This record gives sequence, C-alpha cells and structure tokens, in this order.
Amino acid sequence: MKIVIIGGGVAGLSAGIYAQLAGFESAVYEKCGVLGGQCTGWDRKGYHIDGCIHWLTGTKEGSGLYRIWQELGVIQGNDIIHLDRFGVYEYEGGAISLWKDLDRLEQELLTLSPEDAGPIKNMIRDIRTMQSMVIPVNHPVDMMPLGEKLRMLRVLMGAGGILTKNSRTSCAAYAQRFKHPALQSFIAQRVPPYFSILAFIFGMANFSGDNGAIPAGGSRGMVDRMEKRYRELGGEAHTGMAAEEIIIRDGRARGVRFAGGGIVNADYVIASCDVHVTLKKLLNNRYTDKRFEYRYRHPREYPVLSSFRAAFGVREDLGDYPHALVFEIEPLTVGVTPFSSLGMRHYAYQRDFAPPGCTTLTVAFNQTAEDYAFWEALYTGDREKYRAEKNRIAGAIQERLEGRFPEFRGKMEFLDAASPATYHRYTGAYQGAWMSFMMTPKTKMMMHRGVVRGLQNFFLSGQWLQPPGGLPIAALYGKYTIQRICKQEKIPWDFAAPRS
Repeated sequence: MKIVIIGGGVAGLSAGIYAQLAGFESAVYEKCGVLGGQCTGWDRKGYHIDGCIHWLTGTKEGSGLYRIWQELGVIQGNDIIHLDRFGVYEYEGGAISLWKDLDRLEQELLTLSPEDAGPIKNMIRDIRTMQSMVIPVNHPVDMMPLGEKLRMLRVLMGAGGILTKNSRTSCAAYAQRFKHPALQSFIAQRVPPYFSILAFIFGMANFSGDNGAIPAGGSRGMVDRMEKRYRELGGEAHTGMAAEEIIIRDGRARGVRFAGGGIVNADYVIASCDVHVTLKKLLNNRYTDKRFEYRYRHPREYPVLSSFRAAFGVREDLGDYPHALVFEIEPLTVGVTPFSSLGMRHYAYQRDFAPPGCTTLTVAFNQTAEDYAFWEALYTGDREKYRAEKNRIAGAIQERLEGRFPEFRGKMEFLDAASPATYHRYTGAYQGAWMSFMMTPKTKMMMHRGVVRGLQNFFLSGQWLQPPGGLPIAALYGKYTIQRICKQEKIPWDFAAPRS
C-alpha cells in the first residue's frame, strides 16, 4: 500500500517515518531543493544561519515528546544544548535575565520591584503549574482509550484555571498588572500586545522545566537526522518536485500531479504542506473547511506572524555575551511596523555555525499580515526596490548593533536577510508564517482531525491543525495521520517504534 506525502517538513518526515514503522510504502515529495520546510537553515560566506529553532519543546528525558523525538531520530544520545537563561531584556538603568532557575528569576524580579511582589509571585506560580502540562502523544484525542483520556483530563483540570485565565488575557493587559515600567515594557513587547500572554507562560514553563532546550546542529541538524532515519527505514524522499494537483476519482484521492506533468499514483495522499495552499491550489477550491475559512477571514482574531530576519558574521567569539538580548533602539520601521526595541541572538553555543573565533548573530522582527502585504507587493512589483529595502533595514540594524556594542565595529559582516515574502516563496507558508494561528483572548481552540469532508483516502497534516502549532505539533500530527490510516485499514495503530 503506497502513501504519498506532499511536503518534506517536520510533519511530512514524521508521517513518512511512522508510515514505514507501520509497514506501509511511502514517499515524501518536497518542492524545494532540500527537506525541512520551515525548519531550515542556510550557509552564507562561511557562516550558518539558523532560520527556525530558538528552543524545542520535548527535550526533557522521560517525557512523551522526548520519546517522539527519539523515534523520529532527532535526539540521539547527548545532543541537546541546555542554556541557563531564556534571554535578557535591557531597560534604562539595568537588565532583566529570564533565568531557567525560577527561584533566581523570582528573586531578581522582587529585587527590581518589591512593590510588584504580588503579580511577580503569581506569574512564577503559574509558570511552575504549567510545567505539569503534558502534551498527549500516544493517540489523537478522538482515538484515545478511556484511561488515557482520563489521565489527560486530570492534568488539564489541574492547570485549567491557569490555562483559561491566561489564554483570555492579552500581553498588554497582563503588563498593566505591574507597576515598574521595565516590567510593563518587558511583558508588553514579548509579542504584539493584543496576543495572549499564555504563549509566554507556557514557553517559560517548558524552558524552566528542562523541557525546552536546543537540538545540536539547530534546525538543519534536526532535519538531517530525521531524513537519515526515514531513509534508513526504507522511505523515499524527493526534492525539487512541486505538487500541482491532487488527482481525485470517484471522491477518492488517487495520486498527485507535479509541475512538469509527472504523476505519482497512491492509495493514500497526505498533504503536510500549508493548508491554505492545499485547499486553494492542490484541491482547486473543490472542497471547503468552515473552520479554516473562518480563521482566514478573521485575521485580527486569528493572526499569523512571520518575521524579518537579518544575519551577520562577527569576527569575535561572543560566548560571554547573553545568547538572546532585547534592548531599546532608535525607532526603526520594518515593513509597515515601527519598532523601538531590537532582539538579537548569537550562536556561539553552536561552534560549527561560524569560522574559528567567529560567531553568527541574527536579529528578527515579528511581522504581521500588513507587513506581509507590504513585502509581497514590493517583491512582485519591483525586485530592485525589494532588495534595496532589505539592505536598508540590514544596514540600520547593523548601525544599532554597533551603537550598543562599539566593540563590534569593524568586525561585523552582513550575511543575508529574509523577509516574510522570502519565507512564503520558499516554504509556501501562509503569509510566510512561522507558526499556525497565534493565540489572542478571542481565540477558540481547534483540534482538526485532518479529514476533508467528501474526499476519501486523503488527509491534511501538520502544525496548522492544532494552533498555535510549532514543531512538536507538526511531528505529532505526522504520527496521528498514520494512526488514522492504520485504523481505516483495520491494522494495529499502537505500533511501537524500534529503538535505534
């Protein structure tokens, strides 16, 4: 039985690996020249630029997600990098370090602002409680045995109040609980202020709970290990093959037609690429999904975020600098959004990302739908102006970096810049988004089964099916999709991956 998987990102490779483990014949088809999709990185001038991972949920040994990453070949031995702090936020007169040690973090915040003792202690308490939140990994919710579902419900009940409270609170509203201006500014600037604060609480819970570290080799290293695992299990992976249409006969997916006219027949087709591309292009608007259509029509309630990323090579080992730092700058407009702070990240902890004695450094600005429209119009309308605008922003970023770090002058080299249009062009992601629909106080949870009504032997898969998405959701839905096919074929779907 042949399964064809469109899209060679984390979801597609996960589906391929679990398809092989379940005894199917499978093949992954990726439109780009390399696998990985949005989990990607690239080389420039002797440096490596990581375009995705800042940290990965599921790096705590013994957790369910840790087992998934092991089964997928991502975690092999001791190849996880643990950092002592999430990052540093500078303000006029000082800095806040987001320590992994929550006791140390709490004490630092209380020393900064004793008058904020109440909201500080509440925030730390919520982070600790959220550490107990466990993403179910054995089955999709609708296929869970009763005992597993009851265990999940007990966990959710324990953190239910915190989930509800924080998911319905915007970053801007949460910031107003604090009196100290540095705390207000730090909280409000984590993401756009109308987004839910839950993402920050959950992220800090994973990081402080030792469940949010970095896989060695970053994004490309992670994908390379998944590809190796897939091929060792007998899977086929093809790059440079852009799907044009899903072939449908008698209400059933029968294969895929690719650019250039090539056709591959299949018993099942899995679209692990962008859902918007799948519904609008590959299925030619023949099938609709009300849940997705509603979200596309209400971008304020269900926003997506892309980014503008600029990378620099620094001829210096930055290991003694905070690996992630946010500091205030002279305002800079990126796309159509003005920014008064800059977030930089260096990769000194990945020694092979740069020549000896040097360090790769990146700066990223969140970009909204309005920014994407700006970049896409510029790219399609005038390529020279598009490139000039990217270079202008990169130059402005370098000026601000050298203003904050005068010791970098004469040592920095611009490597590359990627806009939301870049991410859209290479990955097909809706508006160049790096995750699924982000959370706002008005967001309603969606856990999609990947089934398209009226179309048999076809499944959607990937991070868009359970917002806010991310790499763990992509990996899980690859597994869940194969479990659904196993169930449909009446073969065991509780397959256990053999340990490598």
